[in-house]
Amino acid sequence: MNRYRLFGIGSAIILAVVIIVSVSFFWGGSNSSSQQSAGQINQNTLASLNVTPADVYVSVSNSTIYVNGSATLLVVMGPMNAPSMYSFEIFGIINPTVVIKDGSVVNFTVVNVDTDSYHNFVLSQQGPPYNDMGNMMGSSGLMFSMQYLNPEHSGIYSYQNVSYTFSSPGTYWYLCTYPGHAANGMYGEILVSR
Repeated sequence: MNRYRLFGIGSAIILAVVIIVSVSFFWGGSNSSSQQSAGQINQNTLASLNVTPADVYVSVSNSTIYVNGSATLLVVMGPMNAPSMYSFEIFGIINPTVVIKDGSVVNFTVVNVDTDSYHNFVLSQQGPPYNDMGNMMGSSGLMFSMQYLNPEHSGIYSYQNVSYTFSSPGTYWYLCTYPGHAANGMYGEILVSR
């Protein structure tokens, strides 16, 4: 009887360890990211994602987005209404400054709407200029990187969701690492404050 009781307790401990490790891997630690999903969406789905969350304030006048808690930001890459295909658009603002409250978990839903170019979305501690991406890709300044997303094809857009916990105040940058894109202005600033 004791042997079965020990087996049950041992199984419960192993299960608890597996759950803790799984949760730690999914949510990550300080300043961490976790890829949640990727795939393709259509125009209707893209339009439905463009909703400003309650903890987000958009200031068009100073091209700044304020994130006061955990939120989801739709990041559109290569928007047609931008002055250049080398642009990000977040809630109608091209390459905005994003001010994030320390400790916020931000889910970036990144969608490539460009009709002829690959793009990605990378967080970095290294600011511009971005003339030599080869050096940057090997540096420790990258906080997370994602694969290049395919261009739009027949009204279908590639997307990827990435979550990141901003737990350290400071200045960070989002950019596209496709050769020449960040050098041509495809980047923006993130300010994390208490």
